[in-house]
Amino acid sequence: MPELLVMRHAKSAWDTGAADHQRPLAPRGERDRVTMARWLVANDLRPDRVLCSSAVRARETAQHVIDTFGLGPAAVEFEDSFYQAGFRQWLGRIRDEQAHRLLVCGHNPALDMLVESLASTEPALSATGKLMTTAAIAHLRFEQPWPNITLGSGELVTIARPREL
Repeated sequence: MPELLVMRHAKSAWDTGAADHQRPLAPRGERDRVTMARWLVANDLRPDRVLCSSAVRARETAQHVIDTFGLGPAAVEFEDSFYQAGFRQWLGRIRDEQAHRLLVCGHNPALDMLVESLASTEPALSATGKLMTTAAIAHLRFEQPWPNITLGSGELVTIARPREL
């Protein structure tokens, strides 16, 4: 049964003067990425493969998960097209995968749309009314292989948000 971990990048720094693609994590983002990697470990959710936006804040977020689980370079793909990827691009790429447990790390609004569209039930929002807050991870399971997943076919196991842990 394939599993998908959808992770939004952690909180980025806005005051660096860097271009959007180059913005690093803020101190809160640094803390939250550690919290979420620990949550993955505690819940025995080691990804077999990681697909990630090439934006610095997404790379820094995913890299901590990669390092925590000791994933090698063959298991990780940082892709420029994921930086501004829409929901349909993510879905198409996910359908091409072979891994048992896939982690994708990127940006909103695409990740909100991905989780909402794949989940068979309506996802609960945070206390602030948001779905994929920074560093949040949605965990979905599917009964069919990746190429056959359809909208609404995923069991939403949970959504973990750093401020709620």
